[in-house]
Amino acid sequence: MIGGLTAIIVALGIVAFRSKPQGNTTETHVIASNPVALPTAMPAVAPPNKPKSLVAPLKATLSPASGSAAAPVPPPAAPRVVNPHREVALHYIPESTVKLEQLIGDQDKGLRTPTLTQTFTRFGIEGTELGTSFEHQGRAYFLFGPTVGRLPREPDTIASSDTVDPQGGVHLDFLTNAGNYVALQPTDITMALLDVPVAGISLDGQMYVAVSTNFTKGRATDRSVLTKFVPPATFQTIRTISQLPEGRFIRMSMHSQPGPIAGLPTGGPFIFIWGTGKYRESDAYLSIVPAAQFETGKGTRYFAGLDAANAPTWSDNESDATPIVKDGTLGDISVTWSKDLDLWLMIYDRRTQLNGVAFSYSRTPWGPWSEPQIVFNSMREGAFGKFIHNPRRKVDDGLAGPVMGPKNRANADEIHGGAYAPFVVERWTKVQGSTLHLYYVLSTGNPYVVVLMESRLQIQ
Repeated sequence: MIGGLTAIIVALGIVAFRSKPQGNTTETHVIASNPVALPTAMPAVAPPNKPKSLVAPLKATLSPASGSAAAPVPPPAAPRVVNPHREVALHYIPESTVKLEQLIGDQDKGLRTPTLTQTFTRFGIEGTELGTSFEHQGRAYFLFGPTVGRLPREPDTIASSDTVDPQGGVHLDFLTNAGNYVALQPTDITMALLDVPVAGISLDGQMYVAVSTNFTKGRATDRSVLTKFVPPATFQTIRTISQLPEGRFIRMSMHSQPGPIAGLPTGGPFIFIWGTGKYRESDAYLSIVPAAQFETGKGTRYFAGLDAANAPTWSDNESDATPIVKDGTLGDISVTWSKDLDLWLMIYDRRTQLNGVAFSYSRTPWGPWSEPQIVFNSMREGAFGKFIHNPRRKVDDGLAGPVMGPKNRANADEIHGGAYAPFVVERWTKVQGSTLHLYYVLSTGNPYVVVLMESRLQIQ
């Protein structure tokens, strides 16, 4: 009996010992099974008086038919892959916006280091602005505004790049002809100092460039014109797209239809054109052109609002175009397609109470677009004196020049820089784990150059 009782006591002791937690075994299991901790998301930023826009909740449904998958995050952290069957929200990650590099000139004035492209040494280009881009035959093409360089005048220019990962640096090749950079000068059109390229697109192996021309003081006569680029240096004028005072597509962003989209009329596939009218005094609008009729413009339709069933309606008249984003201060606009998220991404600068570069997204080209979030603000990001010249600093920031115009060059130190013309580079936009990396160019005025920026958004 004593032996039997002893055996029972020993057995109970073993069971009790095995059931007791050992050290931090439970904690280690939790850490191993949990996803990597993500930064806390900041709610969408909007001014105290929100702009009257077609506002959607910060959620959009991912299409299961996209077949896209999120790119993995390098080890050791396992990525969170976006589930295409659920709704997602994009939230700007505070303090994630950074300037990566200066693209124009020989010296990065903010970093005090040589630029990768060395545009002055290689092409005679010291400064320029804008830089909206599009894809053509495996390369990204950038359309720049008035260019300060070795030529006596200041023409608009065009460059290309085969860079795939901007984190390793961006290499630009400006198009040249007879030893000089190509001037973006359409036939039979006068391109004055404030007449600039506004958008480009590749279609059936052909490059098309839209320009804003006919500038006069007050911007009451601006018009947009479609041209066809015929290498090495000819831009053939094709047709007028829109004209003020009633025109709503003077500045614009163009994109080919990426796939089937419910709500479009017959006659597709289409080229989407998002536009603004009078510069920095406009809302945003949408038009569609059959790809087969892009040169003639025949069959162009304008988004005219939603019907009772929330389906889009279309009109043949530009005057019927209904804003897709109401703001009243828009000028430059950039809309790109994220195949990883099946979302349209819009970025633009605005002049409302909370100005800066705003970001919105939508499941459809016409919206509703999400509440805008500020991804760049010059004051918030500390850009003045860092890579944008601030003449009010007691200590010279060393950023002045180049600048536009001979009068300005005489007193470049006194000219305040700024931030404008944000354009997303679609080929560089990527999803890693639960983060959307947004890469865009930004013009700084003084120095008169273009810089590359990155902002990150959390995917929830």
